[in-house]
Amino acid sequence: MLGGFFLWLLLSTKYTVTGDALVVQSGPFKWRIVKNEITKIVPSKSIISSPALSLDRLRIDYARGRNSILISPRDKDGFLKAVAAGSNAA
Repeated sequence: MLGGFFLWLLLSTKYTVTGDALVVQSGPFKWRIVKNEITKIVPSKSIISSPALSLDRLRIDYARGRNSILISPRDKDGFLKAVAAGSNAA
């Protein structure tokens, strides 16, 4: 049962950049981060649990730095360009 849950997390983790938001999905968990609320994106090697499939991660600070999330997009440069497009942040 627990193995199935972790497999679900592994197979369903994705990051979608829309015109105004970053949507992070991992199993039953979903975060919607408005791009204008992103204050900083920095590389991270943190081992803290997160919807990231690798330790080569990006930490995204948002909501005036009160919240953060760790993700690991395959194409970091493309991801950063997508987040920056149409946004004053990142």
